[in-house]
Amino acid sequence: MTDLVLTYTLEATESALPGMNEEFGLVQRARAGEMDAFEEIMQRYENRILRYLSGAVGNAEVAEELCQETFLAAYRAFPRTSDDLRLSSWLHTIALNRARSYHRRRRLKTFLPLTDDHASAAADLQQSVVARDSVLRALSRLPKAYREPLLLQLGSGLTCKEIGEVLGCSEGAVKVRLMRARQAFRREYKDEDREP
Repeated sequence: MTDLVLTYTLEATESALPGMNEEFGLVQRARAGEMDAFEEIMQRYENRILRYLSGAVGNAEVAEELCQETFLAAYRAFPRTSDDLRLSSWLHTIALNRARSYHRRRRLKTFLPLTDDHASAAADLQQSVVARDSVLRALSRLPKAYREPLLLQLGSGLTCKEIGEVLGCSEGAVKVRLMRARQAFRREYKDEDREP
């Protein structure tokens, strides 16, 4: 029985190693400045990062811009990364920081007084906000501590451990936040359905 478990464990480990070794090799090549390696990393992670950012900012065009900024920042930072880089967590951390910066800039703009020139733009902005679908509105009403892990899990498919690395908290804390985030989302979504 012990031999069977050991054999299964070794086979499982060996089957996981090619993907890990391949990604490690890609990271090393990208760190050395090989553009082909970086392009392959982009192809692997672009959809996940874009899905996360779309949920985080609620605007597909802005999400695409932030996704490009994320990969540009990653490309510039690759030579300074360490050998034990966890690629998925690192890229999602960069994307999270880009989304946070976007929200800070947006909040600053809402505090600036509008002139007559900006009145029509404000009306268009208000109409686009009203036109958002109920899921995005419900997500936007969640506290950041709930919204971020929920989007990292659902939008990017990260594990609780990876989310913890991105957000700088324990895996247990992530699990609690996700449970509370789902409950809060359900309440917000029900409230969204009741609004005219």
